[in-house]
Amino acid sequence: MKILGINHIGIAAKDPIKAQQFFKDVLGLPFLGTELVLEQKTNTIMFQASVESKPLESRLEILQNQDGEEGPIKKFIDTKGGGIHHIALHVDNLEEALRELTAKQVELIDKVPRKGAHHTRIAFIHPRATGGILVELVQA
Repeated sequence: MKILGINHIGIAAKDPIKAQQFFKDVLGLPFLGTELVLEQKTNTIMFQASVESKPLESRLEILQNQDGEEGPIKKFIDTKGGGIHHIALHVDNLEEALRELTAKQVELIDKVPRKGAHHTRIAFIHPRATGGILVELVQA
């Protein structure tokens, strides 16, 4: 498995509109768009993590629950009050990464890749396997 870098940091915001305004208007980060990930009942608000674009640019992803739905982000905010939800790592080959982790008996949430935001494929590693950190693997 080859980790290429940080894809994004997912941030569950109590007030996603205020968070969006902060990253855009105060910090001046480039806004990359929003996307509703239906299977997760989550709306993503994506920002480039720097003002200058670079290959494999890291991003900040503000997460909000899909309107009117009970989803993982609402549960996270209700339980923990918001904050860093997960860290996402770029991998070169998601299937290979999942096979390697399975061989190492790492507990996975996703045993096969699924559709992620912004034309990616993703899989999550269970926090029990990482010391309590939700880790997402991402392949463009």
